[in-house]
Amino acid sequence: MESETNQRVRLTKKLLKDALITLMQEKHISEISVRALCELAGINRSTFYSHYSDPNALLQSIVQEVMSNLKKHLEKQPSDDKRGISSKVMVQILEYAKANASVFKVLLSENCDFDVQKDVLKLSRIVSFKFNPSHSGRTQEYLTIYGTTGSISILQKWLQDGMIEQPEEISKLLLRVLYNGVSSFE
Repeated sequence: MESETNQRVRLTKKLLKDALITLMQEKHISEISVRALCELAGINRSTFYSHYSDPNALLQSIVQEVMSNLKKHLEKQPSDDKRGISSKVMVQILEYAKANASVFKVLLSENCDFDVQKDVLKLSRIVSFKFNPSHSGRTQEYLTIYGTTGSISILQKWLQDGMIEQPEEISKLLLRVLYNGVSSFE
């Protein structure tokens, strides 16, 4: 009996997540009502409220799930790597993003609150870029922000264009820009 209940809860949450992702492709999170979510998911409002307080709470659960899965990939990163994130781990992250493209497109779009995008940007704390230790802390912060926002912009473009290139190609591009700069393409 308990496994049936758990399965129903998982199905309900999946329906709600899918409905939110669909609605956010057209509307900002602030414009999405519980009523619209429930209609699209085919559930009643009391069921929604038994799991989430509002659409933002649902969005936060999606973000937490994505961040947790990204962290799992990043934990595979060798701790002795002097360059920061490895190509293998970057490819795994890109493959995860590709498999969950609709979620990533929404999370990185203008239809999502900036606070959510800042959570994604917190990966800069997880993805440690290894800079010359002679740079000041402030310089390293600027470089990290530059590298992270640039990487996310490339990820957005790749997703929006239909992921034409393979994850391995985008990984090489990202890592080359991160570690060698744009002048390495001359």
